[in-house]
Amino acid sequence: MAGALSVTVGPVLPADEERVKQLLQQCGLQDTGVLEPNGQVVVARVAGKIVGMARLEVYREGGWLRSVAVDPAWQRQGIGRQLVGAILAWARRNGLRQIFLLTETATGFFERLGFVPVTRAEVPPAVRAAPQFAWPACASCQVMRWTNPAASAPARSQPT
Repeated sequence: MAGALSVTVGPVLPADEERVKQLLQQCGLQDTGVLEPNGQVVVARVAGKIVGMARLEVYREGGWLRSVAVDPAWQRQGIGRQLVGAILAWARRNGLRQIFLLTETATGFFERLGFVPVTRAEVPPAVRAAPQFAWPACASCQVMRWTNPAASAPARSQPT
């Protein structure tokens, strides 16, 4: 795995479902709802094999980044950064004002990508209603927020 790593980041395909779920389980993450249609899923491929993924769920008051996972054999090679970068680029293009996440172990990683720690009370109600926010395993996780520098106007209130 040394040398120039050719990673392609793109959309998840229907045929990828089983590998995506295996990857999440391998990384100790929940696969519940990971391929639901209310968001964006990107995968990282090396030589056609999925080695990473990330999911952004979109709510009226912001996004919920979850399921950022990289196969342990491929970690520390910039793949996670590429996955989150693709999600943030999508958020910028689509005018999403802010993205929230929960993490147990990757606070420093997400800080380097522009996320800042916030309290649970700072998470808008529609985002806080995401099922993962209530999972017992997430009770002690750090909440973090990324704010889109290009989206200056407040979001309009819309139904969820």
